Amino acid sequence: MNILNLLTESLMDNKKLIIGLYILFIIFFVLAWVLSGSIMEGAMAKIPASNATAPGMSGDDVVDIFIHNAWGGVVSYVASIFFGIPAVLILIYNGINLGFFGQMFDQLVPNGGLKFIVYLIPHGIFEITATVIQSAAGVLLFLFIWRFIKAWRSSETDGASDAFEKTKKILIQSLVLMVFATVLILIAAPIEAYFSVPFSEFIVGT
Repeated sequence: MNILNLLTESLMDNKKLIIGLYILFIIFFVLAWVLSGSIMEGAMAKIPASNATAPGMSGDDVVDIFIHNAWGGVVSYVASIFFGIPAVLILIYNGINLGFFGQMFDQLVPNGGLKFIVYLIPHGIFEITATVIQSAAGVLLFLFIWRFIKAWRSSETDGASDAFEKTKKILIQSLVLMVFATVLILIAAPIEAYFSVPFSEFIVGT
């Protein structure tokens, strides 16, 4: 089986998990944006309106962006051996964080909310999808460990090697999704560094 077929199979076999995690991200993004409105309005009342660049909307170095996002994904992935909880929590955190900053920028500058959304679109298509897939990979990593131990302890399995043979597909798919997510982050980094801000300014204005 070639790499493309393996990736397609990994995505299709886990599409419900990926879609569910995407929905979870969107829910917390929207909730954070909406629920932080009144708090943010009070905090920003003393700050004069500005045409400043949105928080996080800077021309950061491509390598720095990639390393930061990729390393965060690796840490989340490895930590997900603990029942897959870190993978889900990191996804929720990212949704809340982006929703919070969206609301803050909406309060800080004219058309700030729209600017933030338009800014997110070019690289977010790749980066947010990568975050979701990283979370799915983390959940699969835990499922592999759980099913491997269960199979190893089963009387129907002949030792650890047999247990691994019966469960290795989940591990392989977990690793394939993790690599794919890293590629998406690599694609997103130069877009975020060089394109997202000019694109937002072109569409919405400075």
